[in-house]
Amino acid sequence: MRWKGNSDVTRCLLIDEDKASAQRLQALLADLGLETDQAAAPDEALRHCNATAPDIVMLSAAASASQPRDFVRKLRRSNAGKTPVVILYAKTPDTQMISQSILQGAADVLMQPFDRDILQFKLRQAGIAV
Repeated sequence: MRWKGNSDVTRCLLIDEDKASAQRLQALLADLGLETDQAAAPDEALRHCNATAPDIVMLSAAASASQPRDFVRKLRRSNAGKTPVVILYAKTPDTQMISQSILQGAADVLMQPFDRDILQFKLRQAGIAV
């Protein structure tokens, strides 16, 4: 993970089935200096996380029929050692989804729409220097 003072590139995995939404978020992440890969579904993302160990995972709450909390739980169990920071983003406030996801280990939840400044603030809160 790129902490303050470390010049390594921060790697992000973006999970979103909506290509337009994913492209907008990928542009924001690139503008903040993050190297971003994409996955359309949580199962694909878990395989990617195990293979490449990203520093942060941005997960759309609408990325699949499964609950975001299930993805976070599986990610925490499958990654022995390095576990990425997980930030969910959603279009509608679902307090049950949010609380369950955070209890499973998600760092935060962003409500859409959000801009570069909000994203940067949330990443910094999660310990990612951008």
